[in-house]
Amino acid sequence: MAPTAHRHRRAPMPAMISSPPLASPVAPPAVRARGLVKRYESAIAVDRVDLEVHPGEVRGLLGPNGAGKTTLLRMLFGLVAPDAGTIELFGRLPHASDRPSLQGVAGFVEDPAFYPYLSGRANLELLAELDGGVAHPRIDDALERVDLLGRERDRVSGYSSGMRQRLGIAAALLREPRLLLLDEPTSGLDPVGAREVGALLRELASHGVAVLLSSHLIGEIESICDCYTVLAGGRVAWSGTAERLRAQAPASAYVLSTSDDERALELAERTPGLRARRTSEAELEIELREQELDAYVLALGRDGVAIRRLEPRVSPLESMFFALTDDDARRPAERRQPADTLPRML
Repeated sequence: MAPTAHRHRRAPMPAMISSPPLASPVAPPAVRARGLVKRYESAIAVDRVDLEVHPGEVRGLLGPNGAGKTTLLRMLFGLVAPDAGTIELFGRLPHASDRPSLQGVAGFVEDPAFYPYLSGRANLELLAELDGGVAHPRIDDALERVDLLGRERDRVSGYSSGMRQRLGIAAALLREPRLLLLDEPTSGLDPVGAREVGALLRELASHGVAVLLSSHLIGEIESICDCYTVLAGGRVAWSGTAERLRAQAPASAYVLSTSDDERALELAERTPGLRARRTSEAELEIELREQELDAYVLALGRDGVAIRRLEPRVSPLESMFFALTDDDARRPAERRQPADTLPRML
């Protein structure tokens, strides 16, 4: 692990009354990748991928298993070299011998790996020592932020998979990162734990940290990310903001219960782009785009139909994901990314 990067504040420059104010320099993206390619014998794991992650952004890297997510993260960490393309971290082209280029970068690929016979705290202390030394209060703070205080002196061999995930995030926080690269960070977490990790990542982003997290579990990250890049067959199938995704997503499915379902069905028949049907649970299932949902809800209100339940069954992100990756799910096995055997953590 590279030494922790320390950030220093510069004193503000005095105002120049006689000159117009200078425009503030725009910070470079934390990650800028162009045309990345990675081949394994006859298989193409990553195929001409472009990617940008900006400070203060939480970007979800989505795709089915074998879409190239882990290989892409490995290239960003410098664990494998791309066969073509370029990677810039904070505006710099990293080189194998240029360890400072990874300063401010932290995270893990696949499951975070620890010494099972040591306690969680001992593992963090060892990592901190290898990374140039970290004050013990920072270790306590990291453990508290991932809710492991009280279990930090237990051996990692007794940790659940969710606890090991949280310990991996704590190890990443020790570096005071400006860029977090996380592979399936909510894997093994219960719903409460996944929500807490999501809140922590949003908090870090609010302080300017760039976050790139991969997942194939859409429901667990939908409330975390404000941007998405979807991979299918090693290529970028779609990339953009959450708002743009909702605007472009195919029709999504919702469960609806009202004070007058018969009237709700009649209104649905007169609403363009909306499909509705009764379910076996004596509820309605409606299928429509998010923009059309607002108009339908307003129409129900004007007709005096009260909404008692309205829940997404297939969210806009899920419908977009399925539409983009359906062909990838049927891709021949020989083109899929080979399984990685050695989990690594930085």
